[in-house]
Amino acid sequence: MNINAAILKYHEKNRCEEIFVGSKALEDKRLHITNVVPLSEAIARAQHSPVDYEFLALCAEHHDDGRVNQYELLGKFLDSEILHNELSAQRFNRFLAQFLEQNHITEIDDSIRLFLDVMLYHGRMDVANLSDESRLYVEIITAADDFENACSCVSYLVREAETDAKGYIKEKPEANQKFVSNFVWEHFCMGEKFDKMKYCTTYAEYVLFAATLAMSCIKKYGDIAKVALSQPGYGYSSISEGYKDVFFKTLHPEMAREAYDVLVSMAH
Repeated sequence: MNINAAILKYHEKNRCEEIFVGSKALEDKRLHITNVVPLSEAIARAQHSPVDYEFLALCAEHHDDGRVNQYELLGKFLDSEILHNELSAQRFNRFLAQFLEQNHITEIDDSIRLFLDVMLYHGRMDVANLSDESRLYVEIITAADDFENACSCVSYLVREAETDAKGYIKEKPEANQKFVSNFVWEHFCMGEKFDKMKYCTTYAEYVLFAATLAMSCIKKYGDIAKVALSQPGYGYSSISEGYKDVFFKTLHPEMAREAYDVLVSMAH
């Protein structure tokens, strides 16, 4: 694939190690992104995907650029207020408009469309109207994003619950934050990903959504995901043990034990 010069210049000026700085939250997000890049390639190779690997890496590195703008605006990562996908596209489009004007260019090519589609649609459920090529890149990076989130979230779920980072307590101060609907519990047990913006109303449900990502990765990628969950990371002897800690801090004890048993049974 011929990668548009604007994308290469944008990449040069927006490397994740340079823009995700200044706070622990942004540094954690940078670690997430640097993990998503090789995971995207690993998934693409496992699927024998016909993608351009250099371009895939660029898309993966910049899929979350809008998180920088989101954090500047809100002081946290909260898509219910401002969707980071749209902020990513706005960030790139501002750069693109300036680049085109400075270089007297009036047309853009398919690589820019693909780059923007990944920014806008990764992690979302509404991808049916994308071109086959765009969907290919979006689905790979979404899978890598889910896979990495399934591991890294053990480092921040409890912190977000304690600080009300997602605003569940602010929105419904009277709600029992350990409540879990049958819908969320059943999807967790089946490892079937669902729309967290629509179905998560408490921190317990938010935690189980994160764990559902882990379960869905195991169903889809088998041993690759099982190995990842068994590895040490983020201060835990294994990611699975991290989930145990998170479950017992955010769920009712009986449900925490059951959730951990479900996760372990699928991960081994």
